[in-house]
Amino acid sequence: MPIRPRSTQPTSQPVEHVFPEWGVDVFESHHTAGWAMPAAMHDFLKIVVVHDGEGTLIRGEESTMCKRGDALVIPPGTLHEIADSAQAPMSLYVVSIRPRVLETACLELSILPTGVLRLGSHSAEKIERSMRRLLFEQTLALPTTGAQMVALALRLVVDIARVGTFIQTELPAGTAQSPVRGSDSSTRMRSYVEDLAENFFEATNLDSAASMLGLSRRRFTQLFREVTGTSWLAYVRKLRIDHAKKLLESTDRTVLSVAFECGFEDLSTFYRAFKRETDESPNKWRTIRQDGDAAGNSAQPTDEVA
Repeated sequence: MPIRPRSTQPTSQPVEHVFPEWGVDVFESHHTAGWAMPAAMHDFLKIVVVHDGEGTLIRGEESTMCKRGDALVIPPGTLHEIADSAQAPMSLYVVSIRPRVLETACLELSILPTGVLRLGSHSAEKIERSMRRLLFEQTLALPTTGAQMVALALRLVVDIARVGTFIQTELPAGTAQSPVRGSDSSTRMRSYVEDLAENFFEATNLDSAASMLGLSRRRFTQLFREVTGTSWLAYVRKLRIDHAKKLLESTDRTVLSVAFECGFEDLSTFYRAFKRETDESPNKWRTIRQDGDAAGNSAQPTDEVA
C-alpha cells in the first residue's frame, strides 16, 4: 500500500489519523500559536513525543505539564486534550497503533505507563531515534514497509514500557558501548560505515561513535578515513544532506521536519550544513528543483537519436 504524503506545515487544526493497512500511523504536528485540540477519545494507543515547545496534557480532571523530551502515553478509550503554551507552541511526533498490532505480539497495554513520562536525556535520545527511524521507513514505501513499521512500533512500545518500569541512569562519561559486529578494529569500522547508510540520523558526534566501537578518538578517526577516504563529520553530513534533498524534492514537509528526520537538532545547524554542501539554502534548493520539474513536465517530447 503506497504511503500518502501528509502536509507538515504549521497547523492550527487537529490532525486526522489515517491508518494504513498495517495499523501504525506516524505523523508530525507542528503547532501555530492559538492551536487548540478538542477533547478526543480514540480506540487505539497513541504515543506522543514532544520535540519542542511546552504545554499540558489534560485527562479528565488531571492536568500535567509537558515539555521537550517528554513522552505522552494515551491508552485507548482515554478522553484527553493537548493544550499548547501560548508562548511556546509544541512540535509533536505521534505514533498511533491499532490494538490488533499489540495483540498479535502478545503485548498487554497494562505494561505501559500512562500520561506524561519524564524521559532522562539518554532515554529521550533513544525514543527520538525510534521516531526518526519510523519516519525514515515510512518515506521508503517499499513492499517491506508495513512489516518494518509494525516491528519498529512494537520496539517503541517495549522501550516506553521499560522506561516506565526501571529507573533510568545515564552512562558515566567515557563509558564504551558494546562494540558492533566484527572481531578487529578494521572489520568493526567497515561494518559501522555500512550501517551508517541507514543510521546516519542516529549519529550524534564523533566521540560517541568512537565509544560505540570501543576505540579512542584518534584511532577511530584514522580508521574511518582509511575506509571512507574522508572525515566522519563530512561523511555523515553528506548522507544527511542527500536524504534532506530527497525529502525537499519529493515531499511538502517543512524544513524543520526535514532537519529533524535527517538528524539535525536545530535549524541553524541544518541551514549551515545544507549550504556548505549545495551552496544554496534548503528553501531555494527546493524551489529551483520544483520549478525545473514543472518546466520539464510541460515540455513537448522529442525524438532522440542514440
